[in-house]
Amino acid sequence: MKNQAYLTLSLTFLSSICSSFAQTGKEVRNRIEGTDRPSVPNQATGAQSGNENTSAEANSDTGAQRPIQLKKKGVSSYFGYDSKYFYRSNPLATDGPLKQQATGMWTNTFFAGAGLGVFDAENSVITPYIGASWTINDYIEGGLDKFNYNSTGAYALLLAQFGNGWSAKAGVRYGNDRTSENDQEVFKEFYPSVGVMKTDSLSDSLRSALELGLGYHNNSVDPLFADDNGKDDSKRNWDISASYSLEKTISVFTVTPKYKLTYRDYQNGSNKDRDDLVHELSATANYSVTDSLMLKLSYGYTNQDASIDTFDYENYDAGGSLTLNARF
Repeated sequence: MKNQAYLTLSLTFLSSICSSFAQTGKEVRNRIEGTDRPSVPNQATGAQSGNENTSAEANSDTGAQRPIQLKKKGVSSYFGYDSKYFYRSNPLATDGPLKQQATGMWTNTFFAGAGLGVFDAENSVITPYIGASWTINDYIEGGLDKFNYNSTGAYALLLAQFGNGWSAKAGVRYGNDRTSENDQEVFKEFYPSVGVMKTDSLSDSLRSALELGLGYHNNSVDPLFADDNGKDDSKRNWDISASYSLEKTISVFTVTPKYKLTYRDYQNGSNKDRDDLVHELSATANYSVTDSLMLKLSYGYTNQDASIDTFDYENYDAGGSLTLNARF
C-alpha cells in the first residue's frame, strides 16, 4: 500500500510538471509569433546623417538618389546601442482579456553594420548592406521574468535607388532567440524577402513613403516548444505586406505615423490551413539631442485576425527609447 501511495504521488507530480511545461511551451510559441522582427534596421537605410539636411538622400551622377550617410567610395560603417522601456498590454500574444497579462518590458540592443560602397548603374544607385545585432529582452513586471530571452540578428541586403523616388531591395535576415535563464535556443529563422518603396516630398517638412514587400519565414521552433503534433515547422509562412507612412518635422521633433497591413499564409504542421490578416498602426516622435544621440517616444497597436480563432489577439505598446549611433 505504501509503494502504491508513492507511485500515485510520483505520477501526480510528473503529470503536474508536464502540464505546466505544456502551458509554458504554448506561451513561448505565442510570444515568438507576436515578436516584431524588422527585416532591415533603420540604421541601414533610413538613419539620418550628422548634418542639418533632413533628407536621407542626395542626387547621384545618374540622377538617382543616393543615401547621404554613406561615403561615395569604400565601406561606410555604423555601430550603436539602443535602450527601450515600454508598456505592453499583451506580451504573450494570446486571445481574450482573461489571458492577457500586461507588463513592462526593457530591451537593450547592440548593433553594427556597414554599407559596402555606392555603385552607379545605368539609371540607379546600388548599395550592398550587411549588419548584425544582439538584444536583451526582459519582462520586468507581471511575473513573466521566466520568459526573458536574448535575440541575435544578422542581415545582408542589396538596395537599388532610382531617380523617380522609387527604390527596390532584396535580402535575407537571420534571427535566433535563446532563453536568458539557461541559454537554450527556442527559435531560429531565415527570412529572404524582396520589396519596393516610393517616397515623395509633399512639402519642405512633410514626406511620405509607400512600401510593398514579399517574404518567406523559413523558421523552426525547438521541439520542446513545438506544436501539439511535435512538429517544429508550424510557424513557417509566406507574407505579403503594404505600408504607408508620413514623416513630419514639427519644431525639433520628427513625427512619423504609419499603417501596415500584412497577409500571412502558413504551410506546415498544425497551421497548414491557416492564414492571418495583421493590422499595425504606430506613431513615433524623435528628437535628436546630438548628431549621435536620439530620444524617441513611440506607440503601436496590433490586431491579428486569424482563420484559426485561437490565434486572434490585440496588443498595444507605449514607451520611450534612447539610441546612440556612430558612423565612420
